[in-house]
Amino acid sequence: MTRNYAGVFRRSAIVAVVIGTVLTLINQPEALFGNHPLEYLSLTLSFATPFIVVAISQFLGIRKALSEIKTSDRLIATTEKVMTTALGHGIPLRALIVSLTIGSINAGIVISITLAENGTLVNLPLAVMIQAYILPALFGILSQTISYRRTLHAPRVLIKEF
Repeated sequence: MTRNYAGVFRRSAIVAVVIGTVLTLINQPEALFGNHPLEYLSLTLSFATPFIVVAISQFLGIRKALSEIKTSDRLIATTEKVMTTALGHGIPLRALIVSLTIGSINAGIVISITLAENGTLVNLPLAVMIQAYILPALFGILSQTISYRRTLHAPRVLIKEF
């Protein structure tokens, strides 16, 4: 990685700390404020998943913007509305692919652990399974949109470094 991507990892870490903390508060309040044991796998996934999704999504958003800048004969409109950006440029499709990939990995881990501990899927945490797919899609769209727009607005000197 070049130093140009250091900001991607820094922003991903910050987002992961915030989202991971919120998810832990939502999914494990009894462990944090009560007598239940802390579920370390859930805790790890609550922080690792946002980091991975946001980092991948930022790379995808930057890559798409740079590609459009390099292949465009005209000046790319930087006045485009945020919603237009979020729903265009292939962002929803890439976010869906990231979400399905990361969500499937998370779901596989949760299912495997649930089966190993209980021998059945009766106690499968359904809320965690839904979060495994929905949240990466939302954060993927948001991260790609922000990174795409940030790259378009970057000084041309920085863009040439890529």
